[in-house]
Amino acid sequence: MQMSRWLGLDIGSKVIGVAVSDPLKLTARPLTSLRRTTIDSDLQALVSLCREHSVEKIVVGRPARLSGEPSPFQQAVTEFAGQLEEASMLPLVWSDERLSSKEAERLMAEQGIRISERRKLRDQYAAALILQWYLDEQ
Repeated sequence: MQMSRWLGLDIGSKVIGVAVSDPLKLTARPLTSLRRTTIDSDLQALVSLCREHSVEKIVVGRPARLSGEPSPFQQAVTEFAGQLEEASMLPLVWSDERLSSKEAERLMAEQGIRISERRKLRDQYAAALILQWYLDEQ
């Protein structure tokens, strides 16, 4: 039997960053960036990744301003996350995503990833940070 993992998501309007935990749920690693098309195909792609990686829980970054106020995009993310929870039949939890993109940039720079590559990887690295922060809290 394959051990289960948790999936981390950084949901944007154009791209969804995806990360996955190790089976022991100690570390998170970037998995992929999904270019958004339609809600149905976005949901289908995520449900497919959940099955492929034996996911038992989804951790979604909650968009908020630095002050903690909801961001204008938060309602759209909340609605999409609700649809994902229903489609995947998996429990979904929220995690703070403030500064995840900035921290992702810093990490990639530290790892010597070229700027041209960083743009492509930013969302999945942000998802990995959101998931890692959640794992660390557990």
